[in-house]
Amino acid sequence: MKFVKPLVKIAISVVLITIVLRTFDVRGVVAHFAKVDVTTLLVAVALALAIALLHTLRWLAVVNANGSTLTFKTALQVVLIGHFFNQALPSSVGGDALRVWCAYRAGLTFGAAANTVIIDRAITLLSLLLLSAAGLPWLFDIVTDPVARWALSTVICAGVAGFGAFLALKRLPSAVTRWRAVRALLDLAALARKVVFNPRYALPALLLSVLSFVGFAVIVYCLARAMQLDVRLLDCILLVPPVILVTVVPISIAGWGVREGAMVVAFGFIDVPASAAFAVSVLFGLTLAAASLPGSLIWWLSGYSVRNVAANTAALETDEPAAR
Repeated sequence: MKFVKPLVKIAISVVLITIVLRTFDVRGVVAHFAKVDVTTLLVAVALALAIALLHTLRWLAVVNANGSTLTFKTALQVVLIGHFFNQALPSSVGGDALRVWCAYRAGLTFGAAANTVIIDRAITLLSLLLLSAAGLPWLFDIVTDPVARWALSTVICAGVAGFGAFLALKRLPSAVTRWRAVRALLDLAALARKVVFNPRYALPALLLSVLSFVGFAVIVYCLARAMQLDVRLLDCILLVPPVILVTVVPISIAGWGVREGAMVVAFGFIDVPASAAFAVSVLFGLTLAAASLPGSLIWWLSGYSVRNVAANTAALETDEPAAR
């Protein structure tokens, strides 16, 4: 039964991609791929790797707010491992779980590792919502469909309201705090308040998140221009965050299928052909996957993997009789 959920997500990704592909000529997609030169692809991967540095600094801001300590090198290794498993596993939850494990192995307490990773993810989502909200006045000049406007506004308002309710959890009645799960949730909310309400942590965390999403938009812009599409950088900055917001819903493998459908719809508002938008989305996904590959090497060669943990444990057990 444990394999049912991943298989369902794989099936959803395949079905969604198939549905999108049926709306246009597949040969047109291949033609768009052929226009992209190797230099552009290398620049896109380099930008994606640079974004990993921003994610590392953002997570460290949360770690510091928690009163914990982690070196930049260790944090970068853990973030890259998380990025790889975000691409390899059925949802980002798997990558975050690996990040918690690696942070615990790196010296954080399990509670600190879990709390900082979860709040880092929450801050990422809040930044995405705020960036999307800030761009609405200009985005509505592009998105003229009233249903799309209503849907996007509703999602943003609901997300921000949900985060606000999460921050206000300290006002829960004391009668419910006797449950362990509630206390754990209150600890998470307390850490979120430390980050959000303290400029020392809030400014770098939010700014780094915004810069990372702008970086994703720049990658999409580079790929689109390489395909000779008539798009502006501002268009990408306005349209890419809502596309990423849609892919947050954990119903597919690393957003595949969902991202392609959202990209086709979003860039359709600026008259980008569906086949071209699909091609850009696929190359964007492949760029993120390629940039995540160093994480697989770090996982395999470092002391974080189960293989190395087992080897280290066996070595310790072998050394103990000798010491006696």
